[in-house]
Amino acid sequence: MNAAISNLLPVTGSALPAERIASVAMPRLRVPRAYLIEAKCEFLHMLRAPMFVIPFLLFPPAIYLFVGLLAAQAMHAHPEIATVMFTGFSVFSIVGPTMFGVGCPLAIERDAGLLKLKRAQPAPTGAYLIAKTSMAVLFAAISMGSIVIAALCTHKLPLPATQVLEISSLLVIGSVCFCAMGLYIGAHVRGTAAPGITHLIYLPMLYLSGLFFPLPQVMWKWALIWPAFHLQRLALGIAGLPVPMNVPPALSVAYLVAITVVCGALASRLSL
Repeated sequence: MNAAISNLLPVTGSALPAERIASVAMPRLRVPRAYLIEAKCEFLHMLRAPMFVIPFLLFPPAIYLFVGLLAAQAMHAHPEIATVMFTGFSVFSIVGPTMFGVGCPLAIERDAGLLKLKRAQPAPTGAYLIAKTSMAVLFAAISMGSIVIAALCTHKLPLPATQVLEISSLLVIGSVCFCAMGLYIGAHVRGTAAPGITHLIYLPMLYLSGLFFPLPQVMWKWALIWPAFHLQRLALGIAGLPVPMNVPPALSVAYLVAITVVCGALASRLSL
């Protein structure tokens, strides 16, 4: 056994031959299972954290129901208000679990040296980051579902089922953009500072994107820098409502894709 292992080790001053690397590589049929196991562990890890589950899975539908009760008459008289509130709270529900669920744990685990341990483990390259992203997207889908259920229970959703499904699918896919932003924060910020830095981006984005109320005319141009604005703009387009500033959907899609690619690439460069 020792002789067999020693045959795989490189001689001092020489590199491990490529054919030997291939001989000890993980079989291709086991690669998908490795990704699934890593994602499952990340999901269970975050699900068992009450400080993550309660704020990001329970608060958005609770606040949405509360606001719905306060504005019930206005929503009944103007159905477009109900649609705007639905899209705004839906975007709100997916931003939290994606940014905080990826960025803060990544920064803490990077400080603790877990990324070095992950590199030494016989796992596919990138499985750790892909698992975190998959976990966050799954939580975003769950949170999005809670908003849909809350809207249906209060009868405050003047949209057909097909449009609700299209909006939900769009927002879940668009949550990858906020996962990439969380990865970037987690890869560049220390664990103690990650929650504060994330809040410095998260809170202004919620209010300056015009998710919940119309912004003053002078502030609309600043809303263009926030991904949440562009994601809600696409959702409003599916619902058939007018879009602030008449932003073309192609521009919103290109902006979200650009943020995802740039933040994801910069995060992968430091984390892999």
